[in-house]
Amino acid sequence: MPVRCSIIQQPRFCVSDIFKRYYKSFLDQFGDSLNPDQRWLLQSILQCRTEAMGGHKFLCTDCRHTHFAWHSCNHRLCPQCGAAQTQHWVGDNIAKTLPVDYFMITFTLPAQLHHLCHNAPDQFYRLFFKTASSSIKDILNDPKHAGVKPGFFGVFQSWQQNVLIHPHIHFIVPAVGITCSGKIIKTSKKGWLVHADVFASRLQTLMLNALQKQHLIDSSTIEYLWKIKWNCSVKNFGNGFNAIKYLGAYLFKGPVTNSRIISADHQFVTFKIKDRENNSTTSVTITGVEFIRRYLLHILPHRFHRIRYYGFLHNRAKVSFNLIKQYLGTFVDAKHKALLSQQLLSIQIKSTSPKCPYCKTAMQCISEVPRAPPYKLIHRIFSYNILPKKSA
Repeated sequence: MPVRCSIIQQPRFCVSDIFKRYYKSFLDQFGDSLNPDQRWLLQSILQCRTEAMGGHKFLCTDCRHTHFAWHSCNHRLCPQCGAAQTQHWVGDNIAKTLPVDYFMITFTLPAQLHHLCHNAPDQFYRLFFKTASSSIKDILNDPKHAGVKPGFFGVFQSWQQNVLIHPHIHFIVPAVGITCSGKIIKTSKKGWLVHADVFASRLQTLMLNALQKQHLIDSSTIEYLWKIKWNCSVKNFGNGFNAIKYLGAYLFKGPVTNSRIISADHQFVTFKIKDRENNSTTSVTITGVEFIRRYLLHILPHRFHRIRYYGFLHNRAKVSFNLIKQYLGTFVDAKHKALLSQQLLSIQIKSTSPKCPYCKTAMQCISEVPRAPPYKLIHRIFSYNILPKKSA
């Protein structure tokens, strides 16, 4: 297992510093309402890359200084972790790209349904994934549109820039499919996918029928949701490399990265947000307690898979994927091969030894430091004997 070193230069303000500063005040206000998964995240961020996690002791071969590299918590929402996982995921998916255009379909739910993210997240999130993926399958299977069985994958994301609940799913769809007769159809049309309103309308129908059947919302809300226009966007991402990199940046990171933190004082936290409508960057200031409360909203239900593959991109459809790959092999040009090789080289993980922060000489690992025993942990968040379930 590679050592995740914590002796590199840290940004001025970190999410972990904010948690350490405000977590006691947060627990005084919201401690009784936290579930075990939220407590697990809180404790993981507080102990990440500290002596509580254990680590390795290094000796500089030049200046003879000793340094410690503490282990990371590896929680999906910790902003200090996930770099290696992101590189692996991005590299694997780029390596599987086909020489066709890739489209990103993004489904966003109306604000009137956001309360279900708090009241019934497990049932609601699974229903969202099921209806959104069915919308793509139904539309592209229709002979009036593409008439093919597509292959695609989706990535669920629950937050927006201000860290509030904003559930949406990004689907990456290659412009190739298989007909009912087994014929492979590849298109070079830039506007291969139908208009976004068609997907939005189909999701609206499937989602509201399912919500009504499962009695998750009242009839008056359903009646209102039938009348409004739902949001969906369709964008062409060319060879798909940038789309995969875009999604990879969110998969193994939290709602707020350390680079977005501007300032933090005894009461307030200020961080940067992107205004996508005006294509500008602004800032928002909230209390430290509110920052932690919003952050913990994005714990996903136990065993919920935020990445899902469908059609010929599913692991059980390798035969179909290989047939398509073999068929498209005649269309692969030198430019695509060169771009693919360049992308894979750029995301290779460098496994070099950590360097001394004083003289920049490579250091040698001389011993392993064990985890701190429970009674010596720096932060004890679990005040009662409950074993949490790790997020999927």
